[in-house]
Amino acid sequence: MPISVRDLVFSYFDEPVVRGVSADFGEGAIHLVVGATGSGKTTLGLVLAGLARPASGSVTVDGCDPASSAFDRSRLQLAFQFPEVQIFESSVAGEIEYGLRNFGLPPAEIEPRRDWAIGCVGLAAALLARDPSSLSFGERRKVALASVIALKPRYLILDEPLAGLDWHGRQSLVGTIIKLKGEGMTTLVLTHETDLVAEMGDTVTVMAGGRLEGPMPPEAFLNSGPGPGTGASEPTRSDGPDLRPDFVLALEHLKRRGCPTGPVPRTVEETARALVQSLSLGGR
Repeated sequence: MPISVRDLVFSYFDEPVVRGVSADFGEGAIHLVVGATGSGKTTLGLVLAGLARPASGSVTVDGCDPASSAFDRSRLQLAFQFPEVQIFESSVAGEIEYGLRNFGLPPAEIEPRRDWAIGCVGLAAALLARDPSSLSFGERRKVALASVIALKPRYLILDEPLAGLDWHGRQSLVGTIIKLKGEGMTTLVLTHETDLVAEMGDTVTVMAGGRLEGPMPPEAFLNSGPGPGTGASEPTRSDGPDLRPDFVLALEHLKRRGCPTGPVPRTVEETARALVQSLSLGGR
């Protein structure tokens, strides 16, 4: 299995944050790891990236410990929450090219990689000479992401990538992640927001109280009850927050009040169509 986690335990000052979790994340897919703030998602991402060593258990990426000196770090990249605050170069081009030069890519490969990366994130080539500090928030986020994916890592971990973005920025980022999947990149998205990402995930893993449940198909997550849950066919749980999107919760409320809504949709748009149909609003 490309990314394998076994009995992983991590603590801060003797306080367990990741509590004996095990999971497998297959290659070439978009994996969503969803959980409330403080559930341990960021810590899990740091351990998966080899930036923190667990107290016990193991993580392997293509059979290698990502924290070992033998691991090729260009194969797995982590974009921190609000990565744009870490930009330090004086031009967009310099920021995107920095990692490529640092990993020793031949000069002839650097410009094509840079241009490929800005194309993936939807950044205009005219911005390459600009000082990143002069760009908008959304543009700086794209620069930060382009600097990470320019390395063409096999695995990409994004920590709360939707934080602070408006609707158009969120839609653009989702499109970028889907595009990277088409390029063969495996992506783990660590997030507490499920309204938008539900439409792009191939698997969903729920993190609550330092524990993982999943991966599961998105449909199983959307049909689960309060708490982590494992799907509509199993009892719901009440030992954690209901992390499902608001539109799913709204439809369930209508269903409890006797309004037929059909199968649980995966997007806001599908929800709107279901409501129009169930409430006979098509001709209005």
